[in-house]
Amino acid sequence: MDLNDFGQYTDAIQGATVTFLKSAPSSHRWGVRHLTLNRTILQFGADGGPGIVHGVTEPTFATLIMQSSNFDDRVLLDGAPCQASDLVIFPPDCHFTFVRSGHVEWVAWSLPREESIARKILPAATNQDSPKTAKHLVRLPEPIASRLIKASRQALRSICNCVPADRPTLARDVERALMDELAYVWDNRLSETVLPNKHTVSSERIVLEALQFVRARSTEFINITDIVKVTKVEYRTLLRAFERYLGYSPKHYLKLRQLNLVYHEIRRENGASARTADILAAHGVTEFGRFAGQYRSLFGELPSETHRRLRALESGNSL
Repeated sequence: MDLNDFGQYTDAIQGATVTFLKSAPSSHRWGVRHLTLNRTILQFGADGGPGIVHGVTEPTFATLIMQSSNFDDRVLLDGAPCQASDLVIFPPDCHFTFVRSGHVEWVAWSLPREESIARKILPAATNQDSPKTAKHLVRLPEPIASRLIKASRQALRSICNCVPADRPTLARDVERALMDELAYVWDNRLSETVLPNKHTVSSERIVLEALQFVRARSTEFINITDIVKVTKVEYRTLLRAFERYLGYSPKHYLKLRQLNLVYHEIRRENGASARTADILAAHGVTEFGRFAGQYRSLFGELPSETHRRLRALESGNSL
């Protein structure tokens, strides 16, 4: 599925439950293509611009992800910079946060936890002190990374081009070939790092508590005092944790959240029939003019223009 904007981008991702906050204007495409083989989910994604991605992997899958674009230091994983050839390994039910400073394309593999290659890599990627947050950052030689991406793209082409009757058998064969590639990659890694490390674990605890609180109130207005209360730290400590882990202050993060919530609410079916002013007020907006300017800077149009455009689309589809 290719998307002109990221309105449905998050919903298209499989293998994890994710929330995406757009953080700056974007000029590249957004899109996700996924392919279910025998038991493995193979995905190709394109993030059109900068943003913050919060996620939790599925409880029965290990998920591996790496760039298919070639950008060093454009991605932070839980405060740690990722290079273009880094492969990230997430255990099942693992929390993660990516911060992207520009557009990035990626490939992901979600494997049943009982798959042999998953059993091989997961024990090393499990931190007994933090089982829901530990993940592995594996640095690959560039030729090895390119080989894995090439094999995954070939798998997609093979399945898409085959006749339906041949698909079940071909899917099993393609999956076995991909598992062999992943095993080869694991055996030829340059280095590996378990995250979080001792320098980020304190920040991670604070930020995760804040994000879990925010996610549980996905449509509610939240202010900074709410975050301070739930994390039980002083604002200065909260500020340091957010800047280390996300690269944003808590106040900036909550502003991005508010802008993105309004955008998604307007896009919802019932949002198109509601008054724009009512939607803004429901999300804690008090200075409508200032907010509208911030919204236009991020999404390229005023909230009222998003509203009118969607109503016009609905009218056209109903004809």
